[in-house]
Amino acid sequence: MAINYKCSVGRLALCAASVAVMPAAAMAQADAPPPAQDQSAADQVTSEPIVVIGTLIRGIAPAGNNVIDMSAEQIAATGAATTSQVLSSIPQVGNFFNGLPAGVSQQPGANGSNPINRPNLRSLPGANTSGGAQTLVLFDGQRVVGAGIQQVAVDPDIIAPGVIQRVEAMTDGGSAVYGSDALGGVINFVSRDRFDGVQMDARYGIGDDFQSVEASGMAGKDWGSGGFYVAYGYSHHDSVFGADRDWVKQVDWNTGVPTGRNCAAPNVTIGTTSYVPSGGGITAGGPNSCDFSDPVAIYPTTTLHTVFARLNQRLSGGVRFDVTALYANRSIEQIGGTLGTGALGTGAAGQATLTASSPFYRPTGDANDGLPQVVRYDYSPLFGTASSTQNTDLETWRVAPSISVELGSDWEFSGLFSYGLATTSFSNAQISAAAQSAALAGGTLNPYDVAATAPSVASGLLRYNKGTGRNELFDYRAIVNGPLFELPGGTLRAAAGYEHMQDNFNRRSTNASTYLLQDPTSYTQKVDSVFGELSIPIVGDENAMSFINELTLSASARYDKYNDFGDTFNPKFAATLRPVEWIAIRGNWGKSFTAPSPVDQLGVMASAVATVPAAFLRTPPGVTAAPGEIGLFVSGTAPGIQPQKATNWSVGAEIEPPFLPGLTLNASYYNIDLTGTIGRPVTGADLSDYYANFPQLYSVRPSGQELAAYLTQFDPANFNFTVANPTSTGQAIITSGGTNSPVLVSLDTRARNLGTAKLDGLDFSANYVLDTRFASFDASVTGNYRLSQKSRALPSLPVADDLAFNTPVFRIQGTLGTRIGGLRAQVIWNHTSGYKRGTVEFGQTRVSAFDAINLFFKYDVKSKSAWGSDLSFTLNVQNLFDVSPPEFRSAAGLGFDTTQGSAFSIGRIVQFGVSKKF
Repeated sequence: MAINYKCSVGRLALCAASVAVMPAAAMAQADAPPPAQDQSAADQVTSEPIVVIGTLIRGIAPAGNNVIDMSAEQIAATGAATTSQVLSSIPQVGNFFNGLPAGVSQQPGANGSNPINRPNLRSLPGANTSGGAQTLVLFDGQRVVGAGIQQVAVDPDIIAPGVIQRVEAMTDGGSAVYGSDALGGVINFVSRDRFDGVQMDARYGIGDDFQSVEASGMAGKDWGSGGFYVAYGYSHHDSVFGADRDWVKQVDWNTGVPTGRNCAAPNVTIGTTSYVPSGGGITAGGPNSCDFSDPVAIYPTTTLHTVFARLNQRLSGGVRFDVTALYANRSIEQIGGTLGTGALGTGAAGQATLTASSPFYRPTGDANDGLPQVVRYDYSPLFGTASSTQNTDLETWRVAPSISVELGSDWEFSGLFSYGLATTSFSNAQISAAAQSAALAGGTLNPYDVAATAPSVASGLLRYNKGTGRNELFDYRAIVNGPLFELPGGTLRAAAGYEHMQDNFNRRSTNASTYLLQDPTSYTQKVDSVFGELSIPIVGDENAMSFINELTLSASARYDKYNDFGDTFNPKFAATLRPVEWIAIRGNWGKSFTAPSPVDQLGVMASAVATVPAAFLRTPPGVTAAPGEIGLFVSGTAPGIQPQKATNWSVGAEIEPPFLPGLTLNASYYNIDLTGTIGRPVTGADLSDYYANFPQLYSVRPSGQELAAYLTQFDPANFNFTVANPTSTGQAIITSGGTNSPVLVSLDTRARNLGTAKLDGLDFSANYVLDTRFASFDASVTGNYRLSQKSRALPSLPVADDLAFNTPVFRIQGTLGTRIGGLRAQVIWNHTSGYKRGTVEFGQTRVSAFDAINLFFKYDVKSKSAWGSDLSFTLNVQNLFDVSPPEFRSAAGLGFDTTQGSAFSIGRIVQFGVSKKF
């Protein structure tokens, strides 16, 4: 029988409430209830059987699994413009919840490596995995092509929220059914099956220094035995800059003075004496300061176009044909600040050493006259304040035809072919270190007056680091499922299938010295898989007994053979027990994995070494940078990468007490044991954890011999310097652009199998619905509490408590709503807990919790006129009280925590919407 998530009239308010954690095994296996009287036929779910996430067998709910379900009404209540923002309403999606996912990393320059903002169920460590993701994202239960350059993952935003019928998130491991990537769970976006008519939607949002526009249209025809519809979506929002929010700042928190010294007004040092320009000379004093965070776009401009189409038709002989197609184009315009500040990803810092022979040397009028002057400046007078432009474009299209055939005796065959192509490109403005050195040496760049630079010289200084990634996915899948024989408790059902996937990845980028595009590199990964599942009803309606109303077992397994690293086998066992009808107890155990992706395999040869001014690196404990020292930053993938694996198990219960109708209580305990986690050993600008956990991956002041030997493992085209003293046992000195710099520290941050992690936690929810003669009222609370997470970065290192510092452990959402006639009103509370800081800066030992209150109102016009029927108006208020993100004090930060999983908001946003169906 069909599993249908449409809600009855009595539970309509509950469907519009917040996310409820439901055990799929406890779902009633019954036909859908009749639709509400004011629903149109186009909005009803068809009678086609629905495959629920976590199972291959149609018409049943998977035993023992914990599934989060989010309805179309809940999606509308979020006010989300993108699918990523929809996921920010689910506490278990730890890196999105109570935030505002922007589509790219908030770390400047990261669009060249990690252009996709990937959901991370369970907040698993290694979320910045170089290749594959740890949470599998599906559309209609099918794999989707990933996008990226140094990292590849499914972009959730390629499907517009208006097309989605519901969102399902299985928070248990899913590799026994789906294969790779389902370590923390699976997120499935289910599209509308049918639509009849024409619908137009528009929303306009406004906040302080912010505007957003969204529009969508859908047209379709339902002819009973089939249907077709096509939908278009558009969204656009402005950038929000650091200067637009007073809580964004890069300052000395003791004095309030900005820490920036590469400013439009130069700073000069001679020895330990500071000077500032004065007339035609310089005078002791200063320094001139500037806030580097002011021109940084903390929320970048994004424009998104999506097209989605679906055709299905039931043919004679029990044959059903279905095909979906989508196209998406997303453009992100990020500003990383001002060129010349030396921020990561912006190229060379504006710094020059002038001797008395330089035509630009300025007199001091004191005893230091004639001594070398170190001038620090930025390029805002020449290229503008917001000159570190970082543009990203993502284009995806996919077509997926499928067919299902009834074979008789309730058996069915389903076949799927899908083809997807995703192209990602980035272009980041940078200052060429070589061109800057040449211009300074040649006297064509005056550090005291960069605005006077000749256009021909300026064009050589301003270069663009560019790259493209092209990912092509072929997926062929065939499944048969149906009943095997009768047991006392019901019908034993089975499914078996085969899948073949081929992933062709191609990447190309400019080099770090001449900014010329390098030869493209490519990799093809193939995998053949066989899988099966059994649903075993031990106790059911026919043989129920005292305190055992139901006992259903499930067993599934999958074997995957890859053409590169080898094979893997992943089983899963689950059970649902109902001692009485209104209590369901569930549990499951299984193994999951994430395979090294084509990007991982390419990353070995593409590993690169970049130079970073030591002033912009957090130095190792006890190490102080000397003037002129530089850091080396190694990126890419370490050789010998292997799959990361997990053993998952969970137990939980759902209670619907008959003595209090309308109340549903839910709780689950989960436990995950990860090994061989693939990821980079750094997650942001704060290197404290890196220095503490990976002493073997960095070297302080390596000798010339040591550095020269270390660099032999890299392609010389992937770094833009030479070792000036390759035979010396003294401190290594590198030459780049004619400038010699001693090496302070070399940091190897390549992705690799890092170690192990064990984590556990609790999911919980409570939902209550009260129907009265004049209105319906509902309340709900759902959340996630992380009990522990212990990790060992390498077998030789001690176990670390990952939750002790720098990590929120508690996330909760509460809602209170009502429906009175055509009016739906709802208030939503999102809470992210505070946390202790691992490194105390400026006296801050703890970061505060973050609470946001959102409002949603919808009014359905009740009218029989042509323009009044099927007309509704909405009002969303996000962050009603305009609460700022928690203060995060850091000399190099932006005043708030930019790491994944920390709460974020750009302030109060008010959205007005209108929807009309014809």
